Amino acid sequence: MYKLFVNGNIHTLNDKQPYTTALLVSKDRVVYCGDEKDINLPEDLIQRINLNGLYVYPAFTDCHTHVASVALGRERIRLDLCSSLAEAYKNISEHSAYFDGESWILGGGWNANLWSDGFPHKKYLDQITTDHPIALYNKDCHTQWLNSKALELCGFDKMVNDPAGGKLGRDSDNKLTGLVYEKACDIVNSFSEKVSYEQLQRCMEKIYPEFYALGLTSVHSCESLEIWSLFQKMALQNDLKLRICMHPPVEVADKFIDGGFCSGFGNEWLRLGGLKYFVDGSLGSQTAEMFEKYTGLDHAGIEVLTEDELTDKLQYTTEKGFSATIHAIGDKANHKTLNALQSVRNISIKSGFRHRIEHAQILVDEDIQRFSEQKVIASMQPLHIADDVKITEKYMSNRAHNAYRVGSLINNGVKVVFGSDMPIADPDPIKGILAAHSRRYLLDKNEPQWNESECISVPKALRCYTSEAAYASYEENLKGTLEEGKLADFIGLPIDLENADENALRNARVELTVLGGDVVFDRKNLIDYNPSEGR
Repeated sequence: MYKLFVNGNIHTLNDKQPYTTALLVSKDRVVYCGDEKDINLPEDLIQRINLNGLYVYPAFTDCHTHVASVALGRERIRLDLCSSLAEAYKNISEHSAYFDGESWILGGGWNANLWSDGFPHKKYLDQITTDHPIALYNKDCHTQWLNSKALELCGFDKMVNDPAGGKLGRDSDNKLTGLVYEKACDIVNSFSEKVSYEQLQRCMEKIYPEFYALGLTSVHSCESLEIWSLFQKMALQNDLKLRICMHPPVEVADKFIDGGFCSGFGNEWLRLGGLKYFVDGSLGSQTAEMFEKYTGLDHAGIEVLTEDELTDKLQYTTEKGFSATIHAIGDKANHKTLNALQSVRNISIKSGFRHRIEHAQILVDEDIQRFSEQKVIASMQPLHIADDVKITEKYMSNRAHNAYRVGSLINNGVKVVFGSDMPIADPDPIKGILAAHSRRYLLDKNEPQWNESECISVPKALRCYTSEAAYASYEENLKGTLEEGKLADFIGLPIDLENADENALRNARVELTVLGGDVVFDRKNLIDYNPSEGR
């Protein structure tokens, strides 16, 4: 049985055939794009689906997520909406009452930058429980808030040195505060993150409908070897209902190399991307590595990897068949990452690698062109722009114009892809497009456009979530545009995204999502199926 989607304004994003009115789908692929009258098939082989005038585009891909964390977070403490320490304390207390045994209490989302009544400290968590270890990530997932039990289980005490690439928070008496930063969080995770197949499958089932409602059918996710293994099992058992490109940590590179894996391994459901590196911290935690000190602070961030360490690792992993997915936020971190990538340029060209810098938030002028010259992809999160205006101006003052230089990168021919970094930011791609197009604090229409010259057009932002996203995962022959032979993953909206202004974007919502030819979301039951076929 063929599915024929008709009566739509179909934008293929394929330059050779930008628009069409009908899509014919067989199994999970588009087999024809064009005019319905040119289809020569018996009617009894066609299920006709009326798009009712919707504007159709390739489905969205979120190019930077922690999708398993999002799913597992449905069963963990969430502190995203807590505007004070008191509110966070109440939330944690209520949640902790449901725990028994010695299990870890996990969660996160707190943002102490918004609190005026105190700062996270182990003493507050100890008042809640000393029987259960508690570990709660902050909003940007670069800092964890632990109680004494968690510190003890991880082997942290006041005599322990800071781990390489990490930091343990201490007070004036050198006593641990319960805050741990950057690579110290990895130590905590090695004790706390134990996930079963059943738990991950159950939690993923909860989030699929939420993603479909946003038009998301694919994500790129930066997570552990254990999560990769669980996703593999889900894919083999047909339990995976989201297309995932995984970027596991470089620390497990040898396990993949010994197993004969390389970047690009996999299929349309689960694919291996690049190995994930961390070069610095984050802007929100003031741990991003900068050339100059943060305004009002006596440091310039945390160096998680030196340039020599990064270069050595890159030379090894590129020779073994892996592209690089490198977290770099500060201007110094981005600069030395580009230096390291230049050192492996010859083998990268020969192997066709598409290296990425994740976030690329703060860039000095000279490095904009280097992205283009070295063909490095900038994987950026536009909703961080809306969130970070005030904090960037506070800690960078006269250097704030160097933040989120999306327009400069695209205008210089750099491949830019968009994501959310969920659960850190809202995963809605429509809001992401709005953020990149308008650059207003918290998307507030009454706020001025921040560094207006870096705004980009809606069509360019749309491609950062579609065709450019597919390129970044070596899947441009599989998805990202609507063409014959490609996956039938597409969305429908009531507005023309390619000609939408800011006001139209603010009211836009995805009305239809199709994954592999199957309608997985239909907000208003708009789609008319052939009555003989039923719903």
